[in-house]
Amino acid sequence: IRGVIPPLLMALLIFTFMLVMPFLMELAETLISKGVPFTVVLSLMWTLVPQALAVTIPMSLLVGLLVGLGRLSSDREWVALQACGVGIGRVLRPVLFLGVVATAATLYVYIWSVPDANQTAREIRYGVVAQLVEGEVKPRVFFDHFPNRVLFVRDVPAGGGVWRDVFLADTTTPESPVVYLADRGRMALNRADRTVRLILEDGTQHTSKADAPQDYSVARFEQLVLNLDPETVF
Repeated sequence: IRGVIPPLLMALLIFTFMLVMPFLMELAETLISKGVPFTVVLSLMWTLVPQALAVTIPMSLLVGLLVGLGRLSSDREWVALQACGVGIGRVLRPVLFLGVVATAATLYVYIWSVPDANQTAREIRYGVVAQLVEGEVKPRVFFDHFPNRVLFVRDVPAGGGVWRDVFLADTTTPESPVVYLADRGRMALNRADRTVRLILEDGTQHTSKADAPQDYSVARFEQLVLNLDPETVF
């Protein structure tokens, strides 16, 4: 066991770092560009570790066993053990023990740690989106944190509330872009369900087709509710 544990831990550290690092770089760049505090970035990065451990624990055990048993063979210690009457069954006991421990650790990560980390990550990401919506929607400034949507508001009351003169361009469907013009609008955040809804009132919906500009339609509405997916920000 003492011969297997050091290379196992070294391999676990290296493999986990290699799997997590690409996501860390991409995620950190996205968060920092949105002005998210560094402590929130670290918390979100930590939620990526259990997903990597679910894969790297078995890999590290294999490396540790190969290194430990390989050294046992290269130093002729296995020959000495056989000469002293120690059979292969005796040597397999610590190997099986390490296998059981690694299996239990992997099951714990898969069944408990990964779902908890995913839930925590969703809550952190929604908190970031909620903070952006509540603090970054400013009068006469384009708000484009939601992909394929650009929001422009002429007037935002102090302390939040109902916006005045709202413009929203939606290019989620590139072949049929939609523009919304509304007298009033607001964002409705439901932290329990982690949803973001954009509510527009007393406005018009302008729809066109990229391949047929002559097909242009206008529809009036008293109230229109658009569901925005917070996950698309990331």
